[in-house]
Amino acid sequence: MIVSECEHPDKFSDKFYDDVLWIGDNRNKGLGVFSFNDFEIAIHESYCENYRYVLPVTVNGGEAMNFIAIWSQNNKEDLGRRYIGEVWKSLNYYKDLFRFPTIIAGDFNWNVIWDQGNQKYPLYGTLTDVINLLEQFDIFSMYHTFTNTEFGIEKEPTLYFRKNQKTPYHIDYIFAPSEIINRGKSFSVGKYEDWISLSDHMPLIAELE
Repeated sequence: MIVSECEHPDKFSDKFYDDVLWIGDNRNKGLGVFSFNDFEIAIHESYCENYRYVLPVTVNGGEAMNFIAIWSQNNKEDLGRRYIGEVWKSLNYYKDLFRFPTIIAGDFNWNVIWDQGNQKYPLYGTLTDVINLLEQFDIFSMYHTFTNTEFGIEKEPTLYFRKNQKTPYHIDYIFAPSEIINRGKSFSVGKYEDWISLSDHMPLIAELE
């Protein structure tokens, strides 16, 4: 489980997980990766702090795989690395990991509808670029595969900006190799009425065999 804007685990009253990784400069808001059912997780040796909130993780338990957790953020010092620009650069840096089973998931803070939005301050890469890169390694969006939906016309929001139901966006993703997607039993996006009291982001839930 990936949680962006996550409090440091020391602040939790209950230990509901088996293992946890957390990175951040603010104990009230970091990037957390949680495991359950005896899966062991560790930060991959290739982790580069230059890509602060893109965290490669090794997963062991049953079968070994890689996991890349993402919390995309603004970058005022290097405008090309804003949001999806940072995701693009980091995934190019980590692309050797994709030769092994790798799931990439988290808050990308982006949709393809914004890919051409700001030509004055161009990004290093767009979400379309990210999609094309991952397809070279047979890695695809689970939501778009399960729902047979094109990017940019998603019907299920993953974010209600400032918890306002009138400002919905689809900006969170799970990308996985087709081999893993084909083992998927179900995929769903949390509903506003069930989750808005906890977060403006809705969970993406994938169940695999």
